[in-house]
Amino acid sequence: MRRCIGCHESKPQSELMRFTYDGNAFRADTGSRQDGRGIYLCRNEECIEMSFKRKAWNRIARSGVDTEEIRRAVTEALNN
Repeated sequence: MRRCIGCHESKPQSELMRFTYDGNAFRADTGSRQDGRGIYLCRNEECIEMSFKRKAWNRIARSGVDTEEIRRAVTEALNN
């Protein structure tokens, strides 16, 4: 079970998208094999938008983040 950073619900890992943060950038981790901190997000638009509204990505990075870069990673994860 993993917790979504958008809705904060715990769900099976297979139902969520995984991203990693290596200290520099967020990346979609479609194979669940990348190094870095794992971040999980539901595959629906409400949770994606809630994650930005709650500034979850900023808290994880502990600084300001480029939202366009994160949106590209989310789009990549949704397409895989």
